[in-house]
Amino acid sequence: MEDEYLKGVWNSPNNEIGILFNIDDQFFETIQIKKAKSKLKSLLFPKTIGILLGLGWISFVFMLIYFCVLFTPMSVGKFFLVGSFSMILISTVLAVFLYIKDIFTIKQIDNCESVTITQRKLATLQFSIMKSVRILWIQLPFYTIWYLNYELIMHGSIIFWVVQFFCTGLTTWLAVWLFKNINYENLNNKRVRNFMRGYGFYSVIQSLDFVKEIDSFKNDR
Repeated sequence: MEDEYLKGVWNSPNNEIGILFNIDDQFFETIQIKKAKSKLKSLLFPKTIGILLGLGWISFVFMLIYFCVLFTPMSVGKFFLVGSFSMILISTVLAVFLYIKDIFTIKQIDNCESVTITQRKLATLQFSIMKSVRILWIQLPFYTIWYLNYELIMHGSIIFWVVQFFCTGLTTWLAVWLFKNINYENLNNKRVRNFMRGYGFYSVIQSLDFVKEIDSFKNDR
């Protein structure tokens, strides 16, 4: 009886079998996009916290620079403090801007239904997360030199300079390495992927995999 039904559907002039396949495709596509959106929503809370903390840090650093410029005399120490915290301020502002942009991108993905548009937005989100991580870490060496002044430079002990060069050299190497290696070409690098996992990057990869399964499903039909 079941075989007769399937034969009837197959030979139907109304192409019922095509309609059934199309409904099945649409159902699978809807499920996969919902899975992708669910993964992305988990990024909204940490991104929001990051923005709030970033804005607080920006305010503090800005006030520090402001009072230092207005109320302290010109000196070597002032140069290091203002210069270092200016770089920290700029990089933090850029990172917060990218975090805000990421939230808007996630909201757009949540509202769009097209698979192609979803894939494009996910790729944009990937690139934005990588860029914000690179910007955040490039400021790291400046945390090791902001306190330098004339007295330390002229009269610092050997131990001080050994520790200073080690810390500044290590953080500079790490910042440059991350800036150079966090990119699309190195996404298959285990160290890079594990490092990016803590920034929500893995959730975006999972979302992209859910969407890619739609194309695989259609191609296998």
